[in-house]
Amino acid sequence: MCLLSSLRQAIAPGSPSAERPAPDAPLVVLVPPLLMPRQGMWPLERALRRAGRRTFLFGYPSYRDDIPGNARRLARALRERAEEPLDVVTFSLGGVLLRWAANHESIPRLRRVVMIGPPNQGAWMADWADAHLGPLFPLMFGRAARQLRTGNKGLCADAGRLPEEVELGIVAGGTGTPRGVVAMIPGDNDRIVRVEETTLEGMRERVLVHAPHGPLIFARETHELVVRFLEQGCFARASATVPNDRPLLAT
Repeated sequence: MCLLSSLRQAIAPGSPSAERPAPDAPLVVLVPPLLMPRQGMWPLERALRRAGRRTFLFGYPSYRDDIPGNARRLARALRERAEEPLDVVTFSLGGVLLRWAANHESIPRLRRVVMIGPPNQGAWMADWADAHLGPLFPLMFGRAARQLRTGNKGLCADAGRLPEEVELGIVAGGTGTPRGVVAMIPGDNDRIVRVEETTLEGMRERVLVHAPHGPLIFARETHELVVRFLEQGCFARASATVPNDRPLLAT
């Protein structure tokens, strides 16, 4: 599915969910990825507002500053909301920022978090780009991009996990087969992040959407899953039973 058709689908009329949250549902903070302005999260924000949720779009200088610096900005923005608990939805790098903020800064209590395409274990693609582009890599994509390398080469391993009480759902992109969107990347992947790289200790559930990395944030299926998890604490509909240890739900 191309990016344009995904965007058209995302902004088409109609509610993404027939369910509605309680009037006192927590504020939802949306955190964009590397090199995307906060307005890029608008289609998802619109879906959440249609579902009756109050939202806040967080923006940050992803190219100019690194992960710790932008995590401090995120922590400050969360504290300024003066509410707790908060729900948070992140895309790609945004998930690493939230983890870093939760473990290295002071933030309000979180209730539910959905991470979309997060490189929680670092990204093989960042390792590849660093090896092939060298000093051009941070010049082209910023210091934070280089910090997404795997293992002790990057900062993802040091970002930490979310507090145990947080209900965490992860939306990964891919093909649902051993060969992902990009064949040279080992295993299923969304062109940027491998499915296995989205793993984070303590995640309650993970779901796979058949979409590349960019269109993943615009897919109506992603919006429906985010709304449902924030309302119910699981990706399945209320009538379905979802075991806490199910690692992957292919959709």
